[in-house]
Amino acid sequence: MSPESTTPLRRLLRRPMFRRWAVVNLLARLPMTMNLLALVLVGEAVTGSLANGASLAGIATVSAGLAAQWRGRMLDRVELREGLRRHLGLSALAVLALLGAAAVEAPFAVLAVLVALQGLASAAILGAFRTLLVECVPKEDLEPANALDAVFVEVAFVAGPAVAGILALAVGPLGVLVSMVASFSVAALMLRSLPTREPAAPGATPGPAPLRTRGATAVYALVFATGLPLGAWEATIPARIEAFGMDPASAGPLMALAALGSGIAGLAAANLRDPLRYGRLMASALLVAFGLLILPTAYATSLPLLGLAIFGFGLPIAPLNALAGLAFQRTVATPRRAEGFALYPAMILIGAGIGQTIAGLLLDRLGAETLIRTLAVMPILVAVPVLGAALRRRLAGLPPGVGFGHDPTIVDPDSWLAPAAEVSVDLADTPAAHHTAPVAPRSDTREIRDSTQPS
Repeated sequence: MSPESTTPLRRLLRRPMFRRWAVVNLLARLPMTMNLLALVLVGEAVTGSLANGASLAGIATVSAGLAAQWRGRMLDRVELREGLRRHLGLSALAVLALLGAAAVEAPFAVLAVLVALQGLASAAILGAFRTLLVECVPKEDLEPANALDAVFVEVAFVAGPAVAGILALAVGPLGVLVSMVASFSVAALMLRSLPTREPAAPGATPGPAPLRTRGATAVYALVFATGLPLGAWEATIPARIEAFGMDPASAGPLMALAALGSGIAGLAAANLRDPLRYGRLMASALLVAFGLLILPTAYATSLPLLGLAIFGFGLPIAPLNALAGLAFQRTVATPRRAEGFALYPAMILIGAGIGQTIAGLLLDRLGAETLIRTLAVMPILVAVPVLGAALRRRLAGLPPGVGFGHDPTIVDPDSWLAPAAEVSVDLADTPAAHHTAPVAPRSDTREIRDSTQPS
């Protein structure tokens, strides 16, 4: 089969380094997706209260979200593979300490401190693996690799709770913690087979902070705005299922259908060629679909129809996540990517946490169906400025895509690393930035621009 006729996904899966990265990434991600159920069950086993277990899970999530940027910045300042190995090792030690405390039935306050330390230790792991992905595949495979990573997220969020539940039934909650320690440890050992990324040279300018990088702030806002209705929807679905006479605990298996739909759509997105060419238009279409597909979960009149609606609701999630991640990777300077990608899932979690809080306040007042119908408006409202940006660019005669190589308003992220003599003007701060191509002082970034321009 000629390279021209090979699909991007098939070409990517033939790369041994990507397959190795995928295995290590799964081993590191699995205990993090097992964590919610594991902490709820450990809390109940030690204190006799599910509420205490849920509080432990919340403490771990909040501490990870708050520490994500700080921990990611630490990884950017060291050799990435070694730094990631230390973070995985610390995560394993934190879970091991929690295991010991749970075994002796330590007080709740001790458990709370240990799960907070666990959240701190693991806060930047996902961002670091996403940063390593850039080193593991050639640039022509970044689009399908990014889309497939979005699929892996869905796989982990289905597999993690399922594995945790099976282990809890077989060996008890403490056995779940043992498996988490083992998974973190094996991932740390297997890291040595992956490439690495050196930190910026001492005294070199690493580039602007991700939150102050033009283009990246829009991506953060986008994932926060999608995480918020998603979190509220997840908190509402158990009450929606209860209306059909089912136990609210049945929400777990049914909500896995959303992850299934998202994963299937993500595989399709992995075969798209140059998805950023019409990135803003695609993002706005996915956001509108995200909003509209919430509605059937409110109007379904039977449990099978609700399951089908939940499956459909998941379809836009992985493609939207893949598109946002790829645009983010194109805009943030290489020496700040671990920090940036650590903050990326944190913004989703913060948005989801706020959405869950809103659902908790409004669910009894509005009812599940009304609340879900209200949520449908939010992604569509977010799509309006995204679509407006695409239309403004069309009227200005500019490409409708996003990310460096498509968007002349975004400076080449790695131009910050070039000598001052080579980059004398920051185009992002000049009026001409909206009508001129970015300075590309290095040959590799010029090649990226040329290879990704729309034909």
